[in-house]
Formats: sequence, structure tokens, C-alpha cells
Amino acid sequence: MTKFLGIGTGTLALTLLLSGQASAQVMTAELTGGEETPAALNTGMFGSVELGVDQKNNEISVTLRVFNTPTPTTAGHIHIGSPGTPGPTVLNFPPALVGRTGDFAMTFRLGDTPGVFVARPAVGINTIEDAIQAIVGGNAYVNVHTTQNPGGEIRGQLSVVKK
Repeated sequence: MTKFLGIGTGTLALTLLLSGQASAQVMTAELTGGEETPAALNTGMFGSVELGVDQKNNEISVTLRVFNTPTPTTAGHIHIGSPGTPGPTVLNFPPALVGRTGDFAMTFRLGDTPGVFVARPAVGINTIEDAIQAIVGGNAYVNVHTTQNPGGEIRGQLSVVKK
């Protein structure tokens, strides 16, 4: 019951965040340890993420749901990279993610602010616009880290939701 409520609440929150964004594109990913690289992890932790990408305002609305977190979370990010390939972080999730255990859901916005957007010129990401283009193009994934697995506990490749 708690999981269902968390998922429904997160979806409602994302819908409300996107209501004023006519040009927003919705993307999702299922987060599992099996997607981690370079080696898949056998973890009971899992989750999902929904993104509303507003290219006009260079902003991303995020609803993150995580379950069975075994040890405190240490970070969460959007990375540039194709499936099965590690890549650099381009957008950091807010500090409120740190220290979470068990089941939780968060909704927040990401944009071109210090400490959130990280330029990666070596892979062609110089601006928030470049990062958003890579994300919408399917060349990005979400990763959540824990104290047990500081390199990442769960990961999922972002894909566009077909309308």
C-alpha cells in the first residue's frame, strides 16, 4: 500500500509540475542494481524516476522513488552515457537526497544553477542546453549512490515516454 501511494503521489506531483510546461517532454527509467557498471550489483534496492524536460526554460522536473535502501544514500545524479557505459555527471540531485534509507519519494527541479549543472567539455557538454539535448536524445542515465556502494547502487537509462 505504501509503495502504491508513493508512486501515485509522485506521478501527481510531476503532473502538477509539468502543467505549466506545454513543451515538456516526459522521460522515465527503472532503477536497479543490475544496470550498474562496470559490474551489476545484486541489491534489493530499486526505484524509478520520471523527468519532465522543459527545453524552452532549460529546466527538468524530477520525481524520484526509491525502495529498500539498505544504507544511507550519499548522492544522486544524471550522467551522460549510453547503456552499460559509465559516464560523467552533468546534473546533481539536491542535498535532501543524502542520508535517506528505506522507502522514499522526492520531487524537485534541476536547472542551470551552481552546484547542480556540471559542464563536461570533454564529452561536448558545455551548457545546460547541451545536457538537455543529450538527455532527450537518450544518452543519459540516473544513478543513486549509497554508503554501501559509493560508486552507485542503482541505475537506469532514461527513455522518452511515447505519447
